[in-house]
Amino acid sequence: MKIKRFNCSLVTRLVLFGLALIVGSAVLRYYLLVGFLEKEQAQVTADQQSTIATYLAEDIGYRLQERVHYLEGLSRHLPQGLQEDPAAARGWLEGHQQLLPLFGQGLFIADLHGRIVVDHPTLNGGRALSLTRYADFERALQGDTVICPPLANPVSGKPVIAMLTPLRNAAGQIVGVMGGSHELNAPGLLDHLQRARREPTGSFLLIAPAQRMVIASSDEALQLTLLPPAGQDPLMDQALQGFRGNGVGRAANGVNEIKAFASVPDTDWMVAVSLPLAAAVPKAESTRALIGRGGLIQSVIILALVLGAYFWFFRPLHRAADLARRMTRGELPLSPLPVERRDEVGHLTMAFNGLLSRLKMHQAELQHQAHHDVLTGLPNRMMLAERMQAALTHACRERNGVALLFLDLDGFKPINDTLGHKAGDQVLQEVTRRLRQVARHGDTLARVGGDEFVLLVTDLGRPFETGAQVLAEKCIRVVSEPLHLPQGVFQLGVSVGIAVCDGSCDADSLLQAADKAMYAAKGNGRGCYVIAPARPAAAEELSAPAETAGTSRPAGSAHN
Repeated sequence: MKIKRFNCSLVTRLVLFGLALIVGSAVLRYYLLVGFLEKEQAQVTADQQSTIATYLAEDIGYRLQERVHYLEGLSRHLPQGLQEDPAAARGWLEGHQQLLPLFGQGLFIADLHGRIVVDHPTLNGGRALSLTRYADFERALQGDTVICPPLANPVSGKPVIAMLTPLRNAAGQIVGVMGGSHELNAPGLLDHLQRARREPTGSFLLIAPAQRMVIASSDEALQLTLLPPAGQDPLMDQALQGFRGNGVGRAANGVNEIKAFASVPDTDWMVAVSLPLAAAVPKAESTRALIGRGGLIQSVIILALVLGAYFWFFRPLHRAADLARRMTRGELPLSPLPVERRDEVGHLTMAFNGLLSRLKMHQAELQHQAHHDVLTGLPNRMMLAERMQAALTHACRERNGVALLFLDLDGFKPINDTLGHKAGDQVLQEVTRRLRQVARHGDTLARVGGDEFVLLVTDLGRPFETGAQVLAEKCIRVVSEPLHLPQGVFQLGVSVGIAVCDGSCDADSLLQAADKAMYAAKGNGRGCYVIAPARPAAAEELSAPAETAGTSRPAGSAHN
C-alpha cells in the first residue's frame, strides 16, 4: 500500500520531473545552446561591424565631398581670363592652397586639349602630362565634377586620388578644367582609416567595385591591388553586385569571416569591414565547461526547491484532504475547510467550501420541498404532522388549547374544470394569500390536498371554541370575496371543520375530527363551519342535530 502511494505521490512525480528537467536541459545546453550563443554573438558582432562600416563610409564620403565642394567653389570664383596669365593664375592658386590645403598634391588648370597650363605647386614633368587619355577628363568637359579612380602618380609613383571640375567663362561655356590631387596615405584623407581596426586580426577595405580594386586598406600591401577572382569569396562577390549589409562567409584564404559592407555616399565606392569568426566568438570549450558547472549547481537547487515546495506548498493540501476524508467517513460534521493561504491550494480549498455550501443549500432546498407545497409554498401534510405534535406537547405543558380548522373550498372544481389548471393554480395562490392574512403569528397554515387547507391554531384560552370560531368566520369571509381573474369575476366559498383539544388528544384523532366536521359543514349547506365535540365521536354523531353534534354556523350568521 505504501509502495502504491509512493508511486502515486505528487512528490515522487515532482522529483522525477525535476531530474528529467535537469537532464534534458543539460543535453539541450550542451548540444544546442553553445551553437545558439555562438550564432547570437556572431550576429551582434556582425551588427557592430555594420556600424563601423557605415561610419567609415560616411566619413570618407564627407571628406571627399568636402574637397568636391571646395574645388567647385574655386572654379566658380576664378577670375575671368586669369588662366591666360599663368603667373597670375599660379599666384591665385597658391593663395587658396595656403588658405585651405585640402589637396596635398596641389591644384592645377588644364586647357581643352588636356595640357596642364597652371599648377601649384609645380610638379617636375607635370606640364608634359596630357589628360586626354583619361576618360574622366572627357566627363569633366561634359560639365560633370568627377572623382577619378585612384592611381599611381606618374611623376612620384605614389597612390593619389584626383578630382576634376569644368571651368566656365562668363557666357557659361567650358574653357578648361580645374583639378586637384591628394595622396591616399597623406594626412587628411584616408590615413586615419588605416588605424581603424577593432581587433588585431580584423581589417577594412575601401573598394571601387567597377574596377574590382582596393583603393585603401588597413594592410598597405593591398592598396591599389585587385580583388581575388570571382568565386573565391562569394560574400564579396555579392557585395560587388550591390549587396549591402553583413554576413558570415568563407574568404579567399579559406577563413570564415564576419563581413559588413556599406556604400560611400555620392560615389560608387564601398567600405568592407571583416573580422575572423573565431576571433568574434569565444571558445566553445570554455562555454561548455561553464554550462556544465551551472547545470550541477542547478541540479542541487532544483532538488532543494522540490523538497521545500513539498513541505511548504502542499502541507495545507494534505491537511485539507485529511479533513475531507474524515468528513466523508462521518467522523466529522460537514463544515468549511480552513483556508491557510491565498494561493492555488487556498483557491482549491475555497472552491471545495463553495461546493460544500452549494451542497448544503441544495439539501436545504430538498428539505424545504419535502415539507412544503410547491404551488403555494405552504407546509404540506408531513410538516403539519410535526407542527401538530409540537403544538399538542406545548399545550400540555402550558395548559392551553389547540384548534384545527379543516378548510375545503366550495365551487373550486367548476372553475378548475372550465378555465383550466392554470386558472385553478391562480385561484389556489390567491386563496393562500388571503388565508395567510387571517392566520396569526405562530399559527400554521398548510395545504393537505387539491383544494383542502388546514389552519393549526395554538395558545387558545378557554373556552377554546370561541377563538376558533372567530378565525373560522374570518376565513369564510375572506375566501368568499370576489375573485378577479383574466376570464372574469368569480366567487368561492369554504366549508370549515373545527376540532379543539387541550393537548390530551393525539394528532391523528384531532385531524380526523376536524375532517369529519368539515364534511358535516358541507352537508349543512356549505359556506359554514361545524365544531366537533370536545371528545371526537363517530361520523354519524356529526350528522345529528346541532345540539348533539357540535356547533354549526353558516357564513353570514351573527358569528360572521
